[in-house]
Formats: sequence, structure tokens, C-alpha cells
Amino acid sequence: MNKVKIITDSCCSLSLEKLKQFDIDFVQMSFTVNNKNFNAYEHPIKDGQKFYDELAKSKNCSTSCVNPYTFSAIFEKYVKFGYDVVYIGISSGMSATYKNAVVSAKEINTAFGRHVWVADSLSGSYGIALMLEYAVKLRNEGKTAEEIFESIDKIRMNVFAVFVPSDLIFLNRSGRINRFVASIGTLLKVTPVITANDKGELKLLAKCIGRKKAIKTIQDFILQKACLENERRIYIGHTGVKEDAERLAEFIKANTDIKDVVVDLIDYTMGCNCGPYTLAVFGKLKVER
Repeated sequence: MNKVKIITDSCCSLSLEKLKQFDIDFVQMSFTVNNKNFNAYEHPIKDGQKFYDELAKSKNCSTSCVNPYTFSAIFEKYVKFGYDVVYIGISSGMSATYKNAVVSAKEINTAFGRHVWVADSLSGSYGIALMLEYAVKLRNEGKTAEEIFESIDKIRMNVFAVFVPSDLIFLNRSGRINRFVASIGTLLKVTPVITANDKGELKLLAKCIGRKKAIKTIQDFILQKACLENERRIYIGHTGVKEDAERLAEFIKANTDIKDVVVDLIDYTMGCNCGPYTLAVFGKLKVER
């Protein structure tokens, strides 16, 4: 049985140190702010709060998907080293990156035999991270690449991501919502609560008047929909609203059995999509019986 290499992309929001700890390799997405291009892990501003404060003042920003050539290079490298590869990255509903990974995997598998599996997370940021942690567990238990892929394919529908952006402008810039919806939402001071559908595309969960009501909607979602077994982990990601994130963590710990609540910054690429001052929560959905 071949060794297994797990690969992700920089939209998983995990730090370079955490990826190294998990023995996960990665491909980098890039983003442009004020007409300057950066790779995801190589922006000169390392202080996340400062980065998002600067992003809030930016005149333009955009993100770029990972191209097929980059995928082909990393897939082929590990296959030649005797690995089977499982790639788990950003949702097919949010980026062409998944499609490019599939194209490259098909080429590598045609040339070398079936050694690369590409999983569609249907998620982003720490939603991907939760799946990566599970994949690492399976790899360490000796599961094959195909078994890991099949397991991720099953659990991905049970991973949720719910977030509150500060406004809809950045989602409009990145093409995630249309301009009319963005302008109406901003004009009316509506604070949206957003999640993903079963295709990994963003959808509106609720429209709230004010951020406090939006965060209350997230709290209610967690209590009603999240799997609250005490061994579970919930991630709270943010783009420069640490105090909001920490208050949400305190709420979860006080009102559920979950004590493993991780609060951290959302990666810069995903942050350019959802915008500064976004609050997000990621976890596992309750299984209805």
C-alpha cells in the first residue's frame, strides 16, 4: 500500500506551522489588493488585525484560483515519490480551483495510474480545516487514499459554515453575490447571515437589522443545528473582530458541552472574499434521528 499525502490550498485558514504539524502540503492562492498581487502566505503584513484594517480602506481587491499547472506539478512530485494523494480544498461552488485540481488529477492518473483523489469540501476556511483534521486522523490510522476520499465525501454535508460579514461589498467584488443584492443590503443597513447550500454556494440564511441580531441568529443556529457532543471542535474565524469572536466562544462554552472552541483569524484569501470585520463559525451538524 502506498503512503498517503494530503494536500490542501491556502483557503483552509490553517497556519504554516499547523500544516507542518499535520504533515499536509499545500498550494497557494493569490489575491490582489489596490492593484498589488500577493501569494496567500507571503503578504508583508503579518499582523492580521492590521491587514484587515488596511483591507477595509482598499479601493479594490480580488482573488485568483490555483491553475492546473500548479496542481500537476505538486501531484506528479508526490506520485513519483511513491505516494497516493488526497487533495481537499476550497468548495467547487466558490472557486474554479476545484475544477482545475480535477483536470490535473485526471492527467496524472492517466499517465501514472490512479494515485490522485480530489475531494470537494463544499466549504471554505475552517470548514476545510475540520475535514483536514479528520483526513489526517484516518491517514494516521493507516487508511488508504481512496478510503480517506470516500470518508470526506460522506461527511462534507455534515460540516457547516455560518458567517456574518460587515457589509456585502466584498462578496459583491468577488462575484459571490450580485451587485443589486449588495447595494440593497448596504443601503438598508441589513446585516445578512450567510451559509452554503448543498452545492457549496453561498446562500442567505437570514436578514437581520443590526449586527447584534445577526450574531444572535448564529447563536441560535449553533444551539439548534450544531452537534454539541463534548469531544467535538468548533472553529470561530474572524477578519479583525477578535472581541466578537471571543464573546461567541464564551457563549458556546457556557451554553453547550463543547469546550474545544478555537478562535483564530480567517486566511487573507478568504478574507478578501468575505471582507474585513466578518465573524464566522464552523462545526459539525447534528445528525437527525
